[in-house]
Amino acid sequence: MECANLVCEWIPELTVSRKKALQYGYELVEKPRSHLKVELNQDKSGVSITHKGRVLTRVYLNRSGMNAAVAMSEAMAIKLPALGESNNGLVSTGLLYRVFALSQLDFRNPTAFELAAELVDEAISMQRGGGSTSGV
Repeated sequence: MECANLVCEWIPELTVSRKKALQYGYELVEKPRSHLKVELNQDKSGVSITHKGRVLTRVYLNRSGMNAAVAMSEAMAIKLPALGESNNGLVSTGLLYRVFALSQLDFRNPTAFELAAELVDEAISMQRGGGSTSGV
């Protein structure tokens, strides 16, 4: 079956495992950059972040995953899209590094909310040019 549109190429990439997506994501942030175009997507399985059509991280459609999705959205200052939609934004690699950490938190643990709040505050500060933070 031949495919003439981008949808055929797009669908298989969204099925990449979370582990492989994060592996690629961490490789991407190894080279510091101030602006990377990313896309926040929501489909029936959850929320993912892509760059140039490749999944960087994903969270699943469960309570913990949706808490992570909200935190990731806030950190990147990109509105969480409705089901089947996506929103774009520009982020730095340092900010993206924090978003990856948010995507891996287990929100079944109450202390995850405290850590998420700190990571989101750092990300917001970075977007506003509020000084440097350590840990990257």
